[in-house]
Amino acid sequence: MPAAVKGMRGNGKAAASPEGVRPFTDEEIEELRARLRRSTRLTPADLTAWDCLIVFGLRPAELQVMGLLMDDVVPVAKVQQVKRSSRGSSGARSVPAVPPPAWSADCHGLVERSKVHGLPPGMVTARSPGEVLSQQLNRLEAQQAVSIELPKELTPYGLRHAFALRLAQHLGLDVRESAELMGHSPQVHLSTYGRRLNQPRLLATVREKVLQSSI
Repeated sequence: MPAAVKGMRGNGKAAASPEGVRPFTDEEIEELRARLRRSTRLTPADLTAWDCLIVFGLRPAELQVMGLLMDDVVPVAKVQQVKRSSRGSSGARSVPAVPPPAWSADCHGLVERSKVHGLPPGMVTARSPGEVLSQQLNRLEAQQAVSIELPKELTPYGLRHAFALRLAQHLGLDVRESAELMGHSPQVHLSTYGRRLNQPRLLATVREKVLQSSI
């Protein structure tokens, strides 16, 4: 490729999706659960693991260091893992369930189901639970749709992204509060979700200014 053309390519960020991260929608979450229940290869324990990702916004590896309890009628995840990286570290935290709007407060009896079925042993002891979940998702995507298709770009982390958006859009939590529940810094939260969270406000501001200028 000519050097002049290479210089025009930039770093690729200009081509990034204006939506930012790709979360599961509420409809895609319900389709995922329908396929999990219908699968002949997966178990109720697998459904419990996926539900924990949905309602607590966990990283897949945190399934290995998580305990569940009920706080009144709301499930709570006790995450013991301390995650260290170049961006900082996070200690143990308690995360109350924040399910999709149509769910019951007890998240379809999540704590009771965890007591009966537990989590899948192969997933809990795996070197990378995320890889196990990704393989399951790939197989589920290949199933015939119950109501809608599951886009190929969805990953297990898309459930964590959906959780982050629920914290802001449904509960109205600020960046610091959301970051604390998700186990990372406010800076990481802003860099990951800022575009998606700020876009509606930005569009509303532009519309308001356009209307004012046309009067």
